[in-house]
Amino acid sequence: MPKMLQRCQKCMRYTLQKSTCPFCGGPVKTAHPPKFSPEDRYGKFRRVWKKKMEEEKTPSKT
Repeated sequence: MPKMLQRCQKCMRYTLQKSTCPFCGGPVKTAHPPKFSPEDRYGKFRRVWKKKMEEEKTPSKT
């Protein structure tokens, strides 16, 4: 099984280790996006969540 490239959430460096970053000790996460599927069961919820997050970032003008 091939190793997946990981990216540190703290220092943003790439590594092949799965648990922690060897440079800073921060947590790592896969560097690859999730697999695309046209039958995305959770796409509707993800779009609603994204829209909500964008509205919270943008200050209201009223």
